Amino acid sequence: MNMAGVLLAGGQSSRYGQPKMFALFAGQPLYKQSLTALQQSQLDPIIIATNASLQPYFTEEHVQWLIDKKPHQGPLFALHTVLTAYPEVEWFFIVACDMPCMNAPFIQQMLGFIDNQYDAIVPRQGERYQPLAALYRRTALAKTTALIQQNKRNMRALLEQLRVCYVPFTEHEPAFININAQQDWAQIANKENNHD
Repeated sequence: MNMAGVLLAGGQSSRYGQPKMFALFAGQPLYKQSLTALQQSQLDPIIIATNASLQPYFTEEHVQWLIDKKPHQGPLFALHTVLTAYPEVEWFFIVACDMPCMNAPFIQQMLGFIDNQYDAIVPRQGERYQPLAALYRRTALAKTTALIQQNKRNMRALLEQLRVCYVPFTEHEPAFININAQQDWAQIANKENNHD
């Protein structure tokens, strides 16, 4: 079974003020955390979905590139592009580029839920879903296409139409911390202090 790892790295970072995926975390650009987690999980191919203006700033060689022809359309549009571009892949692990605590053990745990009765496998924290740290199957393409044609770009709208396995996690799971604004870095320090 072909399982690809996809790094979504084409956003505008409007709240951050600059391309957040290149902000330094633990001595490396932020996106490296999610990318390394995908690579350590033996997913193949590894795909970076970004846009032409950002691609030159990445340093990767052993990845495949998916360059948005219409940038800044949101994650649902990016997912649709990925599903369309890789017809030979059955499952895609989609992860955002702004998750400094993303890790391979989390991805491996999610891969353990793969089952042909589902179109998607999505983490859930109480009533909160985490659709950008989730698995999507090729069977989701038709619903994704329909939503794009209706100009709907909401990931929740897609999940409502798919057969989804929701995987419960605690409210304190650090893998889901994401950085949208400069002040969000404080979340990392808070998590570390809580574990001391």
